[in-house]
Amino acid sequence: MITTRMDPEKARWVGSGIPPRLRGVSLTDVEEMGGQSDAVAKARSFVEGYRAQQSKNWRGLPVNPDSYGRGLLFAGHPGTGKTTLAVAILCELRRRWGITVYASRYTDHIDRERKLVRADQSVDPEQVSRWQYAVERVRWADAVLLDDVGHEHTTDSKFAEDTLEQVLRQRYDEGRVTLVTTNLSGNDWAHRYSTPLRSFMDQATRRQIFTGESYRRGDQ
Repeated sequence: MITTRMDPEKARWVGSGIPPRLRGVSLTDVEEMGGQSDAVAKARSFVEGYRAQQSKNWRGLPVNPDSYGRGLLFAGHPGTGKTTLAVAILCELRRRWGITVYASRYTDHIDRERKLVRADQSVDPEQVSRWQYAVERVRWADAVLLDDVGHEHTTDSKFAEDTLEQVLRQRYDEGRVTLVTTNLSGNDWAHRYSTPLRSFMDQATRRQIFTGESYRRGDQ
């Protein structure tokens, strides 16, 4: 029987949620694209300092409790490179430190959460399993990217808003870093979600504002 082996580099990103076009992208790749040099420098520092940030003492307690589990918040206009840089950070963390990483648009995560709540016996069990896998990865991977937070559909029940706060606080309490990209400003964030969550984000993440024109041709 003839068997074929998957390229180790491709295998590294299976189940990571990272879009195929960005799998394996490096900080050097992003740097060569130009722009956002300050953000790239901070991203590189974050990757290099990840192990020290997440280290624990012999009692299992964080050595650096103020930074333990602290992620990054990238805010700015669409097309300024937030997602690409955030994915590059995930790829660098995976390659350098061997941790589990996962990326998801927040709208997709909420869609899966809602489908799981509504799923009954008529739904294909394999599909339910795929939804469950993605939801669990968002909650428990060592480093997660929640992309385009603020684009999700809002409802009177505040399901999306409450889920975001639950996920962010749970991950921070567990010491699992979260990367967030958003087009919302600080005031927009407080209005869309809540002032306490806006304040919590300053504790759970380091904020980086992206400026400049869009890289997307259609936005020029």
